[in-house]
Formats: sequence, structure tokens, C-alpha cells
Amino acid sequence: MARKKAAMTTATVDYSRLVKARDIKAQAEAHARGPAEVSVLQAMIVVGEEKWAHAMKVAEDAAYPWAMRAAIRGATVLVRGSETMDTLAFLLGLSPEETDRLFIEAAEVRL
Repeated sequence: MARKKAAMTTATVDYSRLVKARDIKAQAEAHARGPAEVSVLQAMIVVGEEKWAHAMKVAEDAAYPWAMRAAIRGATVLVRGSETMDTLAFLLGLSPEETDRLFIEAAEVRL
């Protein structure tokens, strides 16, 4: 009895689409930290009027660089890791963990 040979097929692997374990881990960590952007209004609602007003008063101090003060006054969106957000977190007295929590909670605010 003659056996038929199985036809060999070839496959092409697109390595540019390969997701590595470290990439999956980084994506999961980023997701756990919350969104990359929230609106200033969402953040204001989470922070609260008193704490936000205090931070803005400090930000108006002429001792701070003009460009930093202008960036904070003109911001409509807060981007995680930006200089504006880093400065705002400093003015609000937020730790990195509290900043993560701010982004998570602010994303829940529906306007």
C-alpha cells in the first residue's frame, strides 16, 4: 500500500506584529495605572475646589517660571508624564501613586 506524502506548506511570520511578554506586561502595568490623558476639569472635580485653588495660587507665584505658569493656566488636557502634569502633581502634593489614582478617578468623571 502506497503512502501519500503530506504536502509541505510554508508560512511567513510577520515579526513586526509579534507581541513580546515584556510588552504585554508593560501594557498591563500602564492599564492598571489608568488612562494616559484626562481633562483638567475631570482632574479638578476629583481634586476638589479647595486643594485645586491652593495649587493654582501657588502656581501664580512669580517665583515660578512664566512658561510653567502659562502651561498650567492654559492646559485643557493633562497628559501623564508631561512636564505640566509633573508640575501640577508637585503643586498638589501628589505622590506617583496618588497621581495614578487621580487619573483613574478622573477618567470615571462624566461631563
